[in-house]
Amino acid sequence: MREDMKAVIADTFTEMLDKEDIDKITVTKLIGECHISRQTFYYHFKDIMDVLDWAFRRATEELVKRSLEAEDNIVALKEFASFIRQNRTKLERLLYSRRWVEIENMLTESAAAYLAEIARNKAPDISLTYDDMEIMLKFYACGMVGVLMHYMGKPHLDEEKLIIQMEKIITGKMFPGKNN
Repeated sequence: MREDMKAVIADTFTEMLDKEDIDKITVTKLIGECHISRQTFYYHFKDIMDVLDWAFRRATEELVKRSLEAEDNIVALKEFASFIRQNRTKLERLLYSRRWVEIENMLTESAAAYLAEIARNKAPDISLTYDDMEIMLKFYACGMVGVLMHYMGKPHLDEEKLIIQMEKIITGKMFPGKNN
């Protein structure tokens, strides 16, 4: 029951993001939309940003699941791009928030968690130090989120081409040759 109520609160919150900026969504508005008490809200979450963080983590888990079922890297990247496209309005609302730095960190952490899980499952024999893996995940997470956020709103976007280019970068095919 506890996770169900968390999901109700988070789902209501994300629906509210379709209509208004995060800066205008208060606990009072959210509990009114959910038809729950303030005590119920604070039992599950500490504040609005905690709801957003939980929603990001839950979306990441679902995205990882779908990506792991993908037949190859291109299809997995299509899942990621599809998520960005489907949630573009919400993500743009978050982008223009007073709390963008905090939100950007959450989004990047979610993308890094996504990439880490994909790497664990699709390349289990990868041999990198913890520090190298951490910086690689951050680099690709920032890059993927930034590129997709930049291009997804563009008219005449060739999404297939963009995904193929991103896959080439991630796999090292973009710059073939000797590794030094």
